[in-house]
Amino acid sequence: MKKYISGLDSFIKKSFTQEEILFKELINEIIAFKKWMIMVIITVFSLGLLYIFTSSDEYSTTSKLLMEQSNGLNSKALGGLASISGLGNLGIGNQNTEALPPELIPELVLESDFLKRLMYEKVYYEEAGDSITLLQFVNDYEKHNFYYHLLRLPSKVKAIFSADKKEVIEDTIQTKKIEEEAILAFDSRERKTIAQLKKRIEVEKEERLLVIQTKMPEPLASAQFNEVLSRLLKEYLTNIILDKDVQNFEFIKERTHEAKNRVEKTQMKLANFRDSNRGINSQLLKTEEDRLLADFNLEFSLYNSLAQQMEQARIKVQNATPLMTVFQKPQLPTSPSEPKIVLLSIAFLVLGGIIGVLFFFGLLILRMLMIHFTNV
Repeated sequence: MKKYISGLDSFIKKSFTQEEILFKELINEIIAFKKWMIMVIITVFSLGLLYIFTSSDEYSTTSKLLMEQSNGLNSKALGGLASISGLGNLGIGNQNTEALPPELIPELVLESDFLKRLMYEKVYYEEAGDSITLLQFVNDYEKHNFYYHLLRLPSKVKAIFSADKKEVIEDTIQTKKIEEEAILAFDSRERKTIAQLKKRIEVEKEERLLVIQTKMPEPLASAQFNEVLSRLLKEYLTNIILDKDVQNFEFIKERTHEAKNRVEKTQMKLANFRDSNRGINSQLLKTEEDRLLADFNLEFSLYNSLAQQMEQARIKVQNATPLMTVFQKPQLPTSPSEPKIVLLSIAFLVLGGIIGVLFFFGLLILRMLMIHFTNV
């Protein structure tokens, strides 16, 4: 190595003397260092092969959902939430809200609130010999390559010394989860699951199609994961969209029940009054009867109106289904999509070449600086 560095120093000094870089001699110096550059390339390529052959196979599954939206994204019923999944006009009354674009659905899928529901869904995993939750898969069965464990080594060592403190914090979090359901809180297993699921899910919007891609180490698990994700996404969006409708229905249902009770009370008062004053001819009693009858007619009219609104609300809730139809069902993959051995091998080979060239020019610049400041 000293011999090559000595030759490189001679080239640098000669370039300083002539105040120009001699490209022919520069190429000769690069050729002189080819042995070291090749060693760098081989080292990087070997590290790449270690990554490739310690990575588990991954099977990808793709499905597509068709969003049957009407023209425009605004809805006078439930605004943007209805437009997200093409659920038309489901509201009661007229509300004008800004529409949320369908482009937000991919972000919604990767939100912790949605993934929290997803992680407790089950898929069949052959290695486990049974259907297991995605939470169990990530924490108990998922395999990682050598570099994953290497990079996590410092955090694992740190976790050993802070285990007691971590347990106290997680106990506090669990207590808060019970007290404040509006606040999301996760334990270590759930946080790990959310992070890994984000890497295994890819959702893109293409025109009116929602393309959902999932990957798992086994073909059947990958296809089931995709189907579960698609189904849960439709249910999740539907629940969001129907939230106001259900609230309106429950509100009208309560008011209808109250109106019915008032009708029965006024009807009972009128009936008791007539029974008590049967055969008595008095203008005063006639006036009181007319008043009770008017009260009954008013309460009955209100009850009848609310009953009609409740029935309309019931029909809208029951018939409200997301206009997201399956355009392409998830298909059982037959061959692993990852790791891409040939592509990754070429990539690591090219990367090794780039690092090898950078190694030479880095050494060249370093020696130039050292010679320059030595002669100053």
